[in-house]
Amino acid sequence: MKAKESIIVCLLSLMHLSLFGQIQITIIPAPDYTLAQRDKWQVIANNTTNQSITVFFHGLVTESQRGIIYETQSQQRNLPPGITNFSTQYYVGLEPFTTIQEAEGLSQYAIQTNGLPAGDYEICITALSASGDELGRNCIQFGVDHFTPPILLSPENKDTVIEDYPFFSWLPPVPNIGQSFTYKLSVFEIQNVQTALSSVQTNPAFYELSSISVPIWQYGINARNLRSGYHYAWKVSAIRGNETVAESEVWSFFYSKPEMGNSSPVSKSPKSAKNPPKPGIPYLETVSDLKNNFSVLDRGLLNFLYSHPSTTPSVGLRILNMKGESVFNKRLEVSNGPNYFSHPLKDFGLLQTGVLYELQIVDMSGQIKMVRFKVKP
Repeated sequence: MKAKESIIVCLLSLMHLSLFGQIQITIIPAPDYTLAQRDKWQVIANNTTNQSITVFFHGLVTESQRGIIYETQSQQRNLPPGITNFSTQYYVGLEPFTTIQEAEGLSQYAIQTNGLPAGDYEICITALSASGDELGRNCIQFGVDHFTPPILLSPENKDTVIEDYPFFSWLPPVPNIGQSFTYKLSVFEIQNVQTALSSVQTNPAFYELSSISVPIWQYGINARNLRSGYHYAWKVSAIRGNETVAESEVWSFFYSKPEMGNSSPVSKSPKSAKNPPKPGIPYLETVSDLKNNFSVLDRGLLNFLYSHPSTTPSVGLRILNMKGESVFNKRLEVSNGPNYFSHPLKDFGLLQTGVLYELQIVDMSGQIKMVRFKVKP
């Protein structure tokens, strides 16, 4: 009896092996994993036999941390010999699809953001016979990164600029560990009753430059002169490879060039940026290499020391959680040398107790100094 059962099991296994591989599946993803590119996805099914096969397709999407986030199944259809190409524009015979399971909020997130949450994904598509035998299968893996937008620093929003060739500066996107960004700086002239945002949406760029490698740039000497008495809008795009991965908000400035011969030109007095230490306060020193060190804050204050290596008047401050997400950012005025800062924790937004955070100071050249901390419960 056992020998007979073994023979039956062996025959069933051979039948399964002979069925598997009858259909070769190729998944061709779009250039990026967004809804805007969904029509560029393709699935190619190659029926390697010489006769039509009744099949249905099973799709499974998993994320490394969240497990299965989407599972679906098509209707049955006859698949002729040779190659059949499927895309969102050609699902003839497969619709309507049956959703077996879907992570809560996934569809709404995709609609609102045009993409998937950040994570490491695997998509598997399996061709099954009418009786449920696996005829072919293929999977692809991909990662989705979402970057915070560049944070504009200078000129400040709605500031007055008098320099012929002003400097523009901003904070890089995060997470930026191991990332290589270039930037595109775009300046737009604001016409009549336009807002800064509408000028960006409707006007051609007054000045635009790509392939900037550092988060600071001086207005080009060979560019068109900024016109005195006009308002300008500006923004920065962060680019990785050939893809724009994040864009800053839109800021504006007013350009006022002193007239020739004016003995008392309009000037903007520099603000004092001296930040001396306060007696009796221990300061956390920001460093370039944190290793695994962190501090616990138990007095409701965040006190830190930053040594500024240049004479530029400001730097960017941001606080990240350990997922690399920005939870707070602002501009700091500094002077060359040591700068001591002491602020109530409430000034930095809603920081959770017991959670590890990283404070980063980013200067105009993109150099970063850091300190990690937790807020004591």
